[in-house]
Amino acid sequence: MIRAELLQQQQLKLSLTKELTQAIELLQYSTLELRSFLYEQSLENPFLEIRDNPRTERYKRLHKQEKKAMLENIGASSETLASYLSMQLSMAQLSPEQRRIMNYLIHSLDGDGYLRIGESEIASHLAVTVEAVQQAIRMLQSLEPAGVGARSLQECLYLQLVRLPNRNELAERIVSHHFSMFAEKAWKTLAKQLNVDIKDIQQVADLICTLQPRPGSHYARVESHFIAPDLIVERCDEGFCVLLNDEVFPQIIWNSSYEKKISREHDEQIEQFIKEKYQQFEWLVKSLEQRKQTLVNVMNKIVEKQAECFEKGFSALKPLTMREIAEALNIHESTVSRAVKNKFVQTPYGTVELRYFFSSAISLANASEDASAAQAKAFIKQLIEKENKSAPLSDQKLAELLYEKYKIVISRRTVAKYREQLNIPSSAKRKRY
Repeated sequence: MIRAELLQQQQLKLSLTKELTQAIELLQYSTLELRSFLYEQSLENPFLEIRDNPRTERYKRLHKQEKKAMLENIGASSETLASYLSMQLSMAQLSPEQRRIMNYLIHSLDGDGYLRIGESEIASHLAVTVEAVQQAIRMLQSLEPAGVGARSLQECLYLQLVRLPNRNELAERIVSHHFSMFAEKAWKTLAKQLNVDIKDIQQVADLICTLQPRPGSHYARVESHFIAPDLIVERCDEGFCVLLNDEVFPQIIWNSSYEKKISREHDEQIEQFIKEKYQQFEWLVKSLEQRKQTLVNVMNKIVEKQAECFEKGFSALKPLTMREIAEALNIHESTVSRAVKNKFVQTPYGTVELRYFFSSAISLANASEDASAAQAKAFIKQLIEKENKSAPLSDQKLAELLYEKYKIVISRRTVAKYREQLNIPSSAKRKRY
């Protein structure tokens, strides 16, 4: 039998309000994102005024000339690859058709200086013959920088080799006819085919390393990115102190003069509007202070857990998880994750992202503690830097040395994975003859 009833039930629920959502978002914002957010809030709230930190203004005055000189040296060249090539062609005796084709080719080059469009496609688009396009490409490839207008890396290197003051016949032959075998480092087979010593091929490799695989990169406009650390870790009497970098953080101020100006009307709607905006302002101030305190608390705990890393350097990094920090601070793991997202800290050994201090554990033989993946990578890098280049260490040998020297127990596959993450080639490709 089904019957309808009215039941009263009491429940306790956490309501995710707009203010709470805002506080969560503020925690995960980077310094630049936070600054943009505050300026957006100032557009919505006419009483919210944003001012740079007084120390920031003093810093700007003291280092104005130094920063100006530094910034002038960082930016990309104002001259583009297209303008440089066009300048070289300005005095050339070209027909209108040739100039039109050359202009099209120049503006079809990618950022590396390569021509990625087929000859027939260019000819069809410009309504000219393929032979005319081929002639224009040869003219383009004769310009500076050497290698510009190449259709592949192989052609780019060859164009540079033939323009060397002291031409190397073996290098030109290898690049033009045996490039795949050379690139795959099948040098023993290649040496037999060419009837040369393997040391001669090594010399060709050394010569090719001096060439420019991206001839147009010098003229590419690269946007410079600057990292402003949110936190600073410095040595102090007690060990290490965590400081908030207020110099990059703007201050928010309630504009009392504007409030007095518009409140003279004694209008209820205006008074209600001011009240609502002041509540938003207070909540924003509270959220920002909470964000600062959370960042400092998390960093203090990281310093405590990674004390050896701050004393000896990043190679002494220990395994650490976000859950450990969360449990130590009695907060949720997601809060730690948001706190370290896109945040940077300035340490005595350089500026790094906060996530860098969290690393998985690796077993140590006959030891009560574990090593971190970051430590293993640092040791692998050190071993490879000191290896005999004529007999480089294999991944298996690296795994054995990690156990013998540092008691780190990892497999050959794990060594290979860490080596690839460090962008270090295999032992076969590192070998020198």
